[in-house]
Amino acid sequence: METQRAFEEAYRTIEKTEVVVLRNVHGFPVHNRDIISPYLMLFICHTGSSRSLYDMREVVFRANEVAMVLPGHIIRPIDFSPDYSITVIMHSIAFEQKMTKERLTHDRNKFHELPACLMTDEEMAQFMKAVDLLEIISESPVSRYPHRHDMLLAQTDIMVEMLDACRHQMDKETIATSRKRSVFNTFCNHLAVHYQEQHEVAFYAEKAHLTPRHFSVVIKETVGLSASDYIEQYLVTKARNLLSTRPDLSVQQICYHLGYADSPSFCRFFKRHTGVTPSEYRATVQ
Repeated sequence: METQRAFEEAYRTIEKTEVVVLRNVHGFPVHNRDIISPYLMLFICHTGSSRSLYDMREVVFRANEVAMVLPGHIIRPIDFSPDYSITVIMHSIAFEQKMTKERLTHDRNKFHELPACLMTDEEMAQFMKAVDLLEIISESPVSRYPHRHDMLLAQTDIMVEMLDACRHQMDKETIATSRKRSVFNTFCNHLAVHYQEQHEVAFYAEKAHLTPRHFSVVIKETVGLSASDYIEQYLVTKARNLLSTRPDLSVQQICYHLGYADSPSFCRFFKRHTGVTPSEYRATVQ
């Protein structure tokens, strides 16, 4: 409950502060439930370990690892050890977009393939010094630092360069990403951007320069679901999140947000996958 409250407070303030640093986090805000966050997040594991599904594949997060979780992807926390302790850094949507456009040139997709980067004790100590300074800047008002926004960008830039240096060594020691895994990674990234207007496999197959049939086979072999099933799972997860976190939106508004032409078709789709109507589901989570 304490972890959930910490995340809820971060969600309320992040658009104003641009960056939020959560210290001494000892669990998950939710368990065994899919989450699609709009925020770029860094997770820094100090002790213990956790297990989650990231875009339907299992990942284990251990001590001395730093994980970059990209916005718009599906996370399902499963379990964690009793000594699990992490620091979480969240970037607002606007800050992350500006950071990507103006300051950073690294390939973030490598963190989708392998979200976590293992650091030595020395590297972790240096990285945490950078986190300390980021937290000081993020918690300071503009009256103290008139160029606070630029300072946050610069400090984040430094931290990502540190991650890239660590990751470069990992990439040298591991086998290059397979073609199939690369196709799946690209599919996930395109789906996170286009889910509102594109539900057809053919659109994503074209992005991968494959026929829809070949594309579906590749996705099935990679994640165990067909491309169409994966798209539907993503939409169901989005719908659940909106129904539980956006009481200001009606079912019809959520229907339009997810790219459905009318409420009846959306309600049939949702009930087919969950066994309840959107209104029934919302009543159970409020």
